[in-house]
Amino acid sequence: MAVCKPVLMVLRRPDWRGVAGLPRVGGAVLAANHVSYLDPLLVAEMVLAEGRVPRFLAKDSLFGRPVVGRWFRAAGHVEVDRVAGRAAYKEAVRAARDGRLLLVYPEGSITKREDGLPMPLKSGAVRIALEASVPLVPVAQWGAQEILPAYSGRLRWGWRRRVSVLVGPPIPLEDLRNLESARAIEVGRRRLEDTLTSMVCELRGADTPRR
Repeated sequence: MAVCKPVLMVLRRPDWRGVAGLPRVGGAVLAANHVSYLDPLLVAEMVLAEGRVPRFLAKDSLFGRPVVGRWFRAAGHVEVDRVAGRAAYKEAVRAARDGRLLLVYPEGSITKREDGLPMPLKSGAVRIALEASVPLVPVAQWGAQEILPAYSGRLRWGWRRRVSVLVGPPIPLEDLRNLESARAIEVGRRRLEDTLTSMVCELRGADTPRR
């Protein structure tokens, strides 16, 4: 992160909101929307500034790269094999129970929506939070796509663009524990999806779309 910081300072103006709601101790799942390849760096910068160290759920292909892979393992990030994902899920639950702050992108990839809003979410973030009994914290971000457009590898240099990150209150999950597992996960997933979409709309100054 120290290597990237000077570059980030040239590219963006940070606009961090709601950071007081970031869990100060103990495990939690941070569930963020995904608009650019820059997202992990920008959210990690905010989390580190608040005195916590984020752990990413990252694709196994990244762990296979000589330098990046060694750094990911040394930093305690969680390797996700999309074919055999059960082991990664167990490792993520274990990490959350051990007090780690996990950063998850529940869309599974950068959004493909033209308006930049979140795509339908996968259930992994909710499942991890429920099984580990840790808070599920929504994190909305907007602006990174103006620096590095979605699915692009070319930075837009020029004036510093505002990048907003909004930390919301934890998604209520306690009332779901008496429900059948699949139902509890789906209700939690819908709550997270609705909340995250509303938060992104707040950042971009647009109305929340109706279902």
